[in-house]
Amino acid sequence: MNRSHTAAKKHSSKHPQRSERAQIILLLALTLPVMIGAMAMSADVGVLYFNWQCLQSAADVGAVAGAAYLPSNSALAISTANSFVAKNGILPAEITSTTVSSDAHSLNIQLLRNVPYSFALLLGLVTGNVSAQATARIQTIGKAIGVTPMGIDYRTAYSSGQVVTLIQGQVGPGNWGALALGGSGASNLSKNIQNGYQGSIATGDLVTTETGLSVGPIRSSLNFLITAGQNSDPGGTFASHTATDQRVLIVPMVDFSSINGNSQVPVKGFAALWLVSDDSQDTIQTYFINQVAPGSTPDITGTSTNFGAFEAVLIQ
Repeated sequence: MNRSHTAAKKHSSKHPQRSERAQIILLLALTLPVMIGAMAMSADVGVLYFNWQCLQSAADVGAVAGAAYLPSNSALAISTANSFVAKNGILPAEITSTTVSSDAHSLNIQLLRNVPYSFALLLGLVTGNVSAQATARIQTIGKAIGVTPMGIDYRTAYSSGQVVTLIQGQVGPGNWGALALGGSGASNLSKNIQNGYQGSIATGDLVTTETGLSVGPIRSSLNFLITAGQNSDPGGTFASHTATDQRVLIVPMVDFSSINGNSQVPVKGFAALWLVSDDSQDTIQTYFINQVAPGSTPDITGTSTNFGAFEAVLIQ
């Protein structure tokens, strides 16, 4: 009795083990496709995210590069934006739109890429779409680097394309408009004309006037810029030129109303000029233009007056 009872007990104890194994196998059979699908989707989501990063980076670069030609040349702004995204690995077919706003102060570019799936094919998914967009807007600058040391009286209103003649006459006793930025003297003035003043100047700063004409240094330095611009951008004009053409001058708009000799004058904002010539009468002919100023800082306070110099800022 005891042996038969023990044998029966041993025999019956094997059934739960077989049942548990069967349940585990069934559970694996049910969950394995889900696990494989999750792993597949995880891998492909990573690929989608990588492609989105590529698109977004290219869109950001293209929008800012294109906006550098606003507000004066919308066509060049669009072509430049498309060119820059292409340099960043975007195919022409992936550019869905590049548009300039009605006020010509912002540029938007939109990109779309069709990404083939690898692992998600197991779930019947073939491709996924990734999109990115960026908008850059030009804003009035409040601080600039690389300005030309020639002040313009802010009390005179100018419009785009208007001729502006520098050193045409005295702006005050002993002053013809030159500024002593970072120092005084003909050598410093010449260096700042050729290279731009490397310190920063902000709206509201006081800058020192450079007394006297300094005809020789001014003429040679401006002719240097004209020659450099003609060599780097032979087809450049005041209406259409590269953003880095040396003939573009960013100048402070200042208050010359109460100067007499060596004086401190307040900066009211910044203007952009296109350098045309320094003639035999030692007058400098320029055109007033609207231009993005490389290396500048936009005015976030809203207190700076716009005189035609901008900075391109990514806003979304």
